[in-house]
Amino acid sequence: MKKLSLFLAATTCAAAGAFANEPAVSLEPHRRHEGGTLSIYYENDLFAGTDRYYTNGTKISYTTPNLNRFEDDVFSRPFAPAIGFLPYVNRPNYQRNFAISIGQNMYTPDNTESATLIESDRPYAGWLYLGFGMIWKNQFVRNALTLEVGMVGPASYAEEAQRLIHDMRGIDVPKGWDNQLRNEIGAMLGYERTWRWPYIENRAGFNYEVLPFAGATLGNVMTYASAGVELRYGFNLPDDFGTPTLAPTSTTNTPVEGNLEADRTRYDFGIYAFFRAEARAVARNIFLDGNTFQDSHSVDKRWFVSNLSAGISMNYHNTKITYAGVYRTEEFHGQVEPQIFGSITLSWQF
Repeated sequence: MKKLSLFLAATTCAAAGAFANEPAVSLEPHRRHEGGTLSIYYENDLFAGTDRYYTNGTKISYTTPNLNRFEDDVFSRPFAPAIGFLPYVNRPNYQRNFAISIGQNMYTPDNTESATLIESDRPYAGWLYLGFGMIWKNQFVRNALTLEVGMVGPASYAEEAQRLIHDMRGIDVPKGWDNQLRNEIGAMLGYERTWRWPYIENRAGFNYEVLPFAGATLGNVMTYASAGVELRYGFNLPDDFGTPTLAPTSTTNTPVEGNLEADRTRYDFGIYAFFRAEARAVARNIFLDGNTFQDSHSVDKRWFVSNLSAGISMNYHNTKITYAGVYRTEEFHGQVEPQIFGSITLSWQF
């Protein structure tokens, strides 16, 4: 796990989405892509010139090619018997993907110069995890069911990863990691549904899309319900469901061109601007509430949090890169001010 954490840290250094009743439409693609998708997510508050709160998130994710059945891919085949018991997942007229990811998040207080515990500020914490995701989608809607399992506390190796990053960048290392949350196995089960409107038959030229989404996450790490919308406008929009920032359901990035029946332009380049708004009702956040089964540092969290992001995305052939600036409202009482951080996502379909 330590080597894994340091690998994620090194990746960080290199880096400095018609509604419920959809019409039955053929999913035979105009252009078939046989490869999977590799995605790298990188989020850091240094983009905003700060180094506090949610200070860093890194994730690497692999998504299978579009599948007719989950049994058709070597990665999802071991999970196929359990998947078969789930409702709706195996309905006809859906394409399917399976995703595997690994990631690490880091959290620090505002004051990182003090080695003593600051009770009014958020705890030091890390989260090192594996993610598994199932996606079933058609032209109009995408469903994502995800599971993340991992470690909170020293076993997340967030301290070591941050020290490595800061040493490489010549930045002072936060001094209060001895006060971080204690070791705890964590798990989160998440579901999110994203719609697309209007249905675009030809994704050539300039178009706009509205991508409402809603979902919930349940677990000892985080438990919350969320809803929001993404608006995007641009040239040669990719046949996907947008690009969210890091969250349990973002383990499910799907191909740049989703084989969802829309005609494509002969031009290989596309670009669009987007705005995304999300509201969360938070019942639990271990990174603020503290450990579940033992005493630890905690603060008084806020029950409602909003995320606003805006950015630009470009795709060329089988590659897509997105940058977003994210504004997050206060997460706990006593927080100095809302947080701003940057998010970069690079996806490559091979």
